[in-house]
Amino acid sequence: MKDERSKVDNMMVLAGVVLLGSIWGLLESTIGGLKWSVGGLYISMGAVMAGTFGLMFMIFAKRTFRFTGVVVLVALVAAVLRYFAPVGTVVICSAIAIAAEGLVFELLVSRKVFLGNLTGKKDYRTLAFLGVISGFAVFTTGYITTQVLTPVFTGGTLVLMDVVRILPLIIGRSFYAALLGGISVPVIAYTDNLHLDISGYGKGIYFTATTTASLFCWVLVLFILF
Repeated sequence: MKDERSKVDNMMVLAGVVLLGSIWGLLESTIGGLKWSVGGLYISMGAVMAGTFGLMFMIFAKRTFRFTGVVVLVALVAAVLRYFAPVGTVVICSAIAIAAEGLVFELLVSRKVFLGNLTGKKDYRTLAFLGVISGFAVFTTGYITTQVLTPVFTGGTLVLMDVVRILPLIIGRSFYAALLGGISVPVIAYTDNLHLDISGYGKGIYFTATTTASLFCWVLVLFILF
């Protein structure tokens, strides 16, 4: 009986992880592909996504399921959906970036100072600082990782000097991710209803709702929007 209950609980977690990753992947496939400029100033939507929705889904996953690696799993689901989304040119770049962002944030959020401020006593200044660090780290790491790994997956040639040359561009664009992270992380952390207790839902309703929503995201991206 205990093993069956544990198996059902694990399936509920898996369904939740797939749902979060699917919604994130849907947003990356739509909003993430937009080009936006203000007064002639180009704003990287990748940085905007990393500093807002990306952090939101990763924090939500960590607060809800609370096990090591859950952020990476959610990011992998989002990355797979983004990879199969028929939009853009080199979609492998976006997929790699999302997966790398999940790995980096998992390492950051596992620190006691971060996890404690997310789930326990909250200090606005600390959360803002952690948001800036997180936004900067996830975007720059994701961007650099794509530059290094994309040639590996596409059969191209990796030229390290090319990566070095665009470092100022990467750091410049990461400003938006850092700024938005400094705002979004405290806001998300202080929004207590973003923590979901899945044990309070009937298993039938929970599985039906999460599966339907996840399928909707995938069908929307793969067959309807593009």
